[in-house]
Amino acid sequence: MNYRCRISLMAAAMFVAACASTPRNPEAWMEREINACLPTAIAFREGLRRYNVWSEVLVARWWDGSSPRGHAYAVYLYPPGKNQLWTYDQWGSYRSHAYTNSPVMVAHAANLQRNLSTERLTAEYLQ
Repeated sequence: MNYRCRISLMAAAMFVAACASTPRNPEAWMEREINACLPTAIAFREGLRRYNVWSEVLVARWWDGSSPRGHAYAVYLYPPGKNQLWTYDQWGSYRSHAYTNSPVMVAHAANLQRNLSTERLTAEYLQ
């Protein structure tokens, strides 16, 4: 096995290990339900808060051509003590590059990662 192949295999193993280390939803059955993004995000947020992990529920709304759309995400900083922003929904956790104090930026990054529209996007954290 040549040197480049070994480096590629090591990088792939590190990527898989990094993906496997993000938190999972404590209510996994919700991930299979249609249109359960809001209760899924709430359950995920509450599970993280039990371990003192900063997390919020983000609700995004956008215009998708002829009709309004919306989606809810759990937004969290993980691992604790690091400034790494993640968004979670039924498709899993995605690392985001946005500031937590701008819900629209977080929603924009989350929608782009999931190939969802960002046209006329609004977003807010639920209280």
